[in-house]
Amino acid sequence: MLIWIRSHPRLSFLLFYALFLLAIEAGLRQWWSDDIPVASDGYVVADTLVHHDYRPNISFVTKPYSGDTFPPAHNQINALGMRGPLPATKKARRILLLGDSFVQADEVYFAQTFGQQLNAHFAPHLDFVSHGMVSWSPTPEFSWLHHKGVALAPDEVVLFLCINDFYRPAAFHQTDAIYRRQAVYAADLPISYNLPPPAFSRRALDNSALLRLVYRGYRSVYAALRPARASDAPTIAGEIVHLAQPAAQWPADLRGNVDSTLAVVDAMHRYLQQRGIVLHTTLVPSPFSWPDECALGKQHPLYGWAADFAVSQTGLEEYIRAHSTAHHIGWIDLQTPFAEAKRQDAALLFNEVDGHWNAAGHQVVFIALRNYFNAR
Repeated sequence: MLIWIRSHPRLSFLLFYALFLLAIEAGLRQWWSDDIPVASDGYVVADTLVHHDYRPNISFVTKPYSGDTFPPAHNQINALGMRGPLPATKKARRILLLGDSFVQADEVYFAQTFGQQLNAHFAPHLDFVSHGMVSWSPTPEFSWLHHKGVALAPDEVVLFLCINDFYRPAAFHQTDAIYRRQAVYAADLPISYNLPPPAFSRRALDNSALLRLVYRGYRSVYAALRPARASDAPTIAGEIVHLAQPAAQWPADLRGNVDSTLAVVDAMHRYLQQRGIVLHTTLVPSPFSWPDECALGKQHPLYGWAADFAVSQTGLEEYIRAHSTAHHIGWIDLQTPFAEAKRQDAALLFNEVDGHWNAAGHQVVFIALRNYFNAR
């Protein structure tokens, strides 16, 4: 062996270097808490019927991002691609909780999610079934309802809207406007999606933890060193600030995009009405509404805010609530219970980095929905 190495020094160097890189890759996959979403992990996959969803019959553990403090959470995905066991045979009035990553709640123990707490409280009189998916919005949620959700025979649906559903497409690549462009429609029902094939660079990042680590470092250095440039293009931070204001102050194209997104909710409402299913809507409270929440997340270059920066989403919330009332869609107020919880207790309700509800936040949502359905 030594003779061969001495006889082929360059080839030997390349082989040892390749083994060194493979060892780093294996170590990163085993121990690195990777904070860049990776399609090839097999958890979330492209789906031409609903754009993207969980792969059925898998399990995985969600680990905290660097700076977050939640304990690793086990996730068991059933044959329908939903977290937890398969829904049991319907024996009571069933309420479907549908939304994005806040309902997905993969960072929280399953028993601590607000949906499971509702089941524990209302059983056997009400049955709650939950499904949420990262970066979903009304259009893919409508598709999932059509293809899978109505087969679960819900009597009511609670749709959790999120502020990023309403961003203009120039600001965010996973806003509802992008999904509407990719959707294939039957009348106003999005029945499938024309999904572009992933670029080679995306596939490379998806399949190499080492490349993702290098890319993350590059993004951080680039964001820190690039000179500030004046631009009229919308940004995520700018959209958040706009949507805090009354609708009359929004840019015309932003208001048009909000209206187009709410038109999807209206179409969903009509679709459910035809099947005797009641729709309720709510807006996910934002961690940016309080100076002590999501302190690390606010400082990300994506936002560039101070750790104690605070901006409400009052303008958007008032607009959606008025729209829901005008269209006879039930409205569930989550902002007030969160504001009250913040006044009563200094405990954080959101994760420090990624801004999703922590276990305490899920408790607040549970209490708000418990009160809402107790009063009906």
